[in-house]
Amino acid sequence: MRIRPHTADFDWGIRLLLLAFCLFAFEACGKGEADSDDNKTGEADSTKVEKDGDKKKVEEGVPVKVSQVGVGPISDYVQHTSTIEAEEAIDVYAQMSGLVSEVLVEEGDHVTEGQILVRMVEDELRLGAEEARVNYQKLVNSFKRSQGLFDSNLLSREDYEQRKFSVEEARIRWERSKLSLDHAAVRSPAEGVIAERMVKLGDRIAPSSKLYSLVDLKNLIAQVHVPGRDMRYISKGQTAEVRTGFLPGETFTGHVERISPVVDPGSGTVKVTLELDAAGYRLRPGMFITAHIVTATHEMAVLVPKKAIVYDDGFPHVFVVSDSTATRVRLEIGFENSELLEVLEGTKKGDRIVVVGQNGLRNKAKVRVIDGPGLRIPAKQDSTNEEGQQTS
Repeated sequence: MRIRPHTADFDWGIRLLLLAFCLFAFEACGKGEADSDDNKTGEADSTKVEKDGDKKKVEEGVPVKVSQVGVGPISDYVQHTSTIEAEEAIDVYAQMSGLVSEVLVEEGDHVTEGQILVRMVEDELRLGAEEARVNYQKLVNSFKRSQGLFDSNLLSREDYEQRKFSVEEARIRWERSKLSLDHAAVRSPAEGVIAERMVKLGDRIAPSSKLYSLVDLKNLIAQVHVPGRDMRYISKGQTAEVRTGFLPGETFTGHVERISPVVDPGSGTVKVTLELDAAGYRLRPGMFITAHIVTATHEMAVLVPKKAIVYDDGFPHVFVVSDSTATRVRLEIGFENSELLEVLEGTKKGDRIVVVGQNGLRNKAKVRVIDGPGLRIPAKQDSTNEEGQQTS
């Protein structure tokens, strides 16, 4: 008996499989088109936001900080360098020989005139002075008796004069012994500060022995050598501003005290001596200084800060802000110092100029003035780290 296949059932199965495949393909195509439409919509929205942000930024302007142009004094000066010296520097010597028993002051100590600095052994000197005093007193008493004998004509004039001279010699020996005892204590010859000590306890010193070096910090000078061509600007009494790297940020004053009448033929310069203010003993001999001798002063100068200056082709400019617009203005400069410039032409009192944010600013650029200590530029983010954070 031969078996026949069920042909009708097999055909229906094939048709159902084809229908299911078509439905799946249709659904997948529809989802892809929807995702594509969503991406296009997102890109359009992002582009719109970026354009709106750029437009808003342009409308607001570049943020800057401004300062108002003022009026005040500014000076011109001749600049020179020098080293501070003490006008009076004294070396202290012993006045007699002896053995040092006490050292009473050290380097840096302030001493007054007559203050004892060093003592020597005094025992023998003290005994000698006492012996001389007793001998003198003995001769004085004897001479008083001789006076009565002389008045009674019982003593010749020659003997009387001889005894009188003996009394005077004894007095001189006593005075000399007292002076030696006093010299055993070495005293300061003037007021000042001990700059150097050369003596030690137990030293045997002589009149040629230098014990101390003493300086007067109240009278400080600095000698500068001015080229002959600049001497027409220098005169006695002119003010000098002094700065030193030992005391950064501080300015001290002085004046021209002396001007040498001769020109050094070797260097072609003239020695000018500046007398410096003591400034509470803050300035010290040996300090290296820069001295600015003021040669002229403009009391009502138009002043701008140096930090506001931008240079174009070597010429100084500032940006003047008016109605939210920054206009670049070229300046003609007069006197200047470390912080300010005198403006002869270009700006006037009351103008508002850009002091922060002017670098890279274009002429006629729109700006937005901000208040506060200055502009803060945010740190640039590392794109590698940012991507790493997003990936994680």
